[in-house]
Amino acid sequence: MPGLEELIIFALFGILSGLIGGFLGVGGGTVYVPVLTAWFASEQHHGPAFVTFIIGNSLFLTLISGLSGSWKQKRLGNFHLNDTLLVGGAGAVTALAVSMYLSEVDWYDKKQFSLLFTIVLLPLIVRMLFKRASTELLAFNKADRPKLLLVGALSGMVSALSGLGGGVVMVPLLVDLLNYPLKKAASVSLGAIVLMAFSTVSWYAFQFDSPVFSDWQVGMIAFPVVLPMALGVMLAAPWGVRLSTKVAPIYSKVFFLLFFIIVILQMHFNIFG
Repeated sequence: MPGLEELIIFALFGILSGLIGGFLGVGGGTVYVPVLTAWFASEQHHGPAFVTFIIGNSLFLTLISGLSGSWKQKRLGNFHLNDTLLVGGAGAVTALAVSMYLSEVDWYDKKQFSLLFTIVLLPLIVRMLFKRASTELLAFNKADRPKLLLVGALSGMVSALSGLGGGVVMVPLLVDLLNYPLKKAASVSLGAIVLMAFSTVSWYAFQFDSPVFSDWQVGMIAFPVVLPMALGVMLAAPWGVRLSTKVAPIYSKVFFLLFFIIVILQMHFNIFG
């Protein structure tokens, strides 16, 4: 059980990840995953069950981040329901399917996934940085449905495999494939990760036969650790959203590139677990 000092540290990390998640439209898993891993790693081996445990708790915090950020986007008039439902619905299906599959196998190799993730996504991030996306917020276009479903499906798989929430894939795909303005892409991403994370977190929470890594653990969700972080996320994510409205798109793209570099360093240097 964490002491008072640890609870404060968790809350501060939650504030940091909430700001990042709200500002960029991502889940904040690049903060959650190493913090959760560092806290539990001292007493647990890094087997397949431990990896799944870390992913499940990270996605719980991603759910909180998406809810808080989307609430603020709604209040600012920048919430896009149709796009969000299509992307999030497709992502929820693939995220749940991959999570269930990973719980049954022991071959999953994070290093191979990290390498593939980098090779596939790096060119997309570079294209997003230099592409001149539309600045006009167009109405929902039914012709875009296949692309939105594809973006959601791919993002859901990444979310389940990494615990990062899927936003790091979703935002550049929306900018590249649908020419969305970055702020709209971030808003759709925040809403979609709510649906994706909810499907997988619900499943993780009902894994009552899972190994016990923490006191007050429900399924694979360790509430003594995730609740103080969730509080920080709830407080900070709306401020991250508000900050994103004040920053020029070019600077938002640069911040996203820096965030992506941090994600890659985290994954390749085994902070993941």
